[in-house]
This record gives sequence, structure tokens and C-alpha cells, in this order.
Amino acid sequence: MKNQLVEQIEAQLNWGDSTTWTNKDFQELSERIFSRTRKQLSVTTLKRVWGRAESIANPSAATLDILSEFAGYSSWRQFCQSKEANLSGNARQQNPVKPARRYKVIGWLVGLAVLGVILYAFVEDAREESPKLSSASLDHVEFSFQKVTAGYPNTVIFRYDIGDIPYDSLAIQQSWDTRKRIPLTQPQGLVTTTYYYPGYFLTKLLVNDQVVREEDLYIPTRGWQGLVLENEDEFVYLKPEQLFCDSTLRVAQDVLFHLNEHPSSLLYLANLTDKPLINSAHFSLETEFRLQQPAGRSICQNVRLTLTGTKDVFGFQFSIPGCVGDLMFVLNKEMVSGKDHDLSGFGVDLSRWTTCKIEMKDEQLSVLLNGKPVFQHLLAADIGKIGGVQWTFEGLGEVRQLILQDEEITMNLIK
Repeated sequence: MKNQLVEQIEAQLNWGDSTTWTNKDFQELSERIFSRTRKQLSVTTLKRVWGRAESIANPSAATLDILSEFAGYSSWRQFCQSKEANLSGNARQQNPVKPARRYKVIGWLVGLAVLGVILYAFVEDAREESPKLSSASLDHVEFSFQKVTAGYPNTVIFRYDIGDIPYDSLAIQQSWDTRKRIPLTQPQGLVTTTYYYPGYFLTKLLVNDQVVREEDLYIPTRGWQGLVLENEDEFVYLKPEQLFCDSTLRVAQDVLFHLNEHPSSLLYLANLTDKPLINSAHFSLETEFRLQQPAGRSICQNVRLTLTGTKDVFGFQFSIPGCVGDLMFVLNKEMVSGKDHDLSGFGVDLSRWTTCKIEMKDEQLSVLLNGKPVFQHLLAADIGKIGGVQWTFEGLGEVRQLILQDEEITMNLIK
């Protein structure tokens, strides 16, 4: 049944034979799934489902639910029921029920009907036991956190107290990702979690899957920090002596060794200030960057620039001209793909210094590369206050200017 779901998604995407899909295709699929469902599946997980990873395992029920929702069903169960109904319908057409067996079928149907009534009553009882929480009952709920250190990695201590509210389930969830839930067993207490990357995380306290408190959790950096991303769960932090920031942000040559060890490795550099100040509704960013030396297996030489806000992000990609069809932007929950948008202006010679200016004014987001307008997009909402930027490079990247400013504040992140 899983193979049928995979085939249906392939047919909907119409990207051709999945055995020819690249890592960028799986990255785009991950982003499309998130855009449609607001739930995340990693590239590694998707490759395992499609049989394209070294480690193959049966997908979890949560993974199948998300893929089914992406395919247009409410859940994996509904997808299976739909397919079974089709098979059953075909079987009835090919093998009509004989009169001698009809009474057995009727008996089964009666039994199922009785079972359905029992289940319905059980569900109704469960609903009565877990009613929608009223605002008055939530007045005394407490939820807070404390960061252990500055920068990242960073352990955060959460404290909570829901009082005497009756509950069937209790959890803390990080942002939109339901996989990052911390189950809680007591109505009050303390729990910790470790953040290995910087950024903004909308942290929620849930009672019976209802959000009762939300807190903005911001993990800044200690100035510029960097790491080599080998895959979703494995990374190597750069040592202070491997990262330089004078008039140019760059890394030591030996970092290339780590990038070449794994074919999909990325150099990650970030500077998120302690207190976000730049108004994303009316701002500009000016920067210069280049890929000094691509990683050994880098074909498209991708570079990603992400502006991190208190509500969401603006993410842009750059590549060599021949790969612009694989580019993907993330603009405040909206995805802009090179598969159905002309992003040819973002195909540049990354061995040379590229000047980039990004502006937001009157709900219009504009990008200029080397002084030439290459992109305009209307956005109805901003991303809150901008705290800084994150870069990823397929190789040794360099940045020699980065100025963020709005109508009142100017931040120079490379001096």
C-alpha cells in the first residue's frame, strides 16, 4: 500500500522517474510538503521512503500520515480505506456475491453496524470527557523558559503548571513540527531540551492537543558561528580558529576536508543578534558574497541566504545558471520554486563576487544582483523583527559586506 502512495505522489508531481531524482528534488519535495501540510519530513526520511537511502526502514505512521495528507487525504488510514474500497468495488464487479453467501455478508454488515454504534458511543463519551477548554479555565496556566547559556548549542529549561485542568494528553511542541513534541506526564514540572541550531521557535504548551500558552523562543549566536552540516542529524562545529571575520567573513582551508567527506555537506554560517531590531516591513540588506572554492562533488554550487525574523524567514538561493530550475525560495511561509517561476536572474558565476541588495517597501519585496533587478514579489505580511542572517554554501563561502537597515537602525554585521 505504501508503494501505491508513493506512485500517486510521483504522478501528482510529474517529475519523471524517481530513480533520477536528485538531492535537490527531495529538498523541494520536503518544502512542498511543509507548504501544503505545515508538517516537516526531512530529505533523509523521504529518501528512505523512496528507497534512495543507504539505510532503508519501514516509514512510521506519522510519516505515512503526512505523505497521505500531501496526496490529498486526511490520513494514512483514509488513503488505505480509499484504495481498499476501489479494490472491493472491482472485486464485486468481477465476482458477484452468490445467493448462498449473501446471508453471511448481511450478517457481517449487521455486526459491523452494531460495532459502529458502540464505537460512536465510545467516541462521544471521550469527547464529553475532554471538552474544549474555556478561556476562564486557562487563566492560571503557567509556562516559562530559561536559556542555560548564550549562543548555540543551548539547553532550555521549561517550567509549566496547568493547575487542576483535567487532561488526557500534555506536551510541549517546538514551532510547527509535531515530531518535536516533548510528552509530559505531570500537571506541573520541569523539562529540558537542547537546541543545536540558532533561530526562532514558537514554543507551545498543549493540553489535549489544544494550545494553551505560546512563547517566542529565540536562540541567538555568539557573533558569527559556523558548522559543517553532514546531514540532518550530524554536524561538526567550527572551532574559533577556523572562522575569521575582519573585513571579510571566511573559514579556514581545512574546512574543505570536512565538506568533501560527505557528498551532501554544507558550510553553515550564522549571525543572529541577541535582540532583533530591524523592521522587516520596511528594510534593506546589502551584501557581497562568493564561493571561493566549491566542494568536490558540488555541481550546482548552491548558496542560500536566509533572513531570520521573529515570525518567519525570507530565504533565497543562488546557483550556476544551469541549475536555476532547482532553486527554491521561502518567503514567509510561501514557496517560490524555479520549476514554475523564472528565477534565471539568480544564476550567477559564484566564483566571482556577487553584490546583492534585498528591499522590502510597501509590501513589495525586491532583489537586485550586481545592480540589476532580478525579482519582485508582493507580500501581505512581514516576518517581524529581523535578528540577523544565516548562510549555507556548497563549499568554502566568503562574505565581505553585510548591512541591514530600516528607517531608524543600521546594523553592520561584518566590520
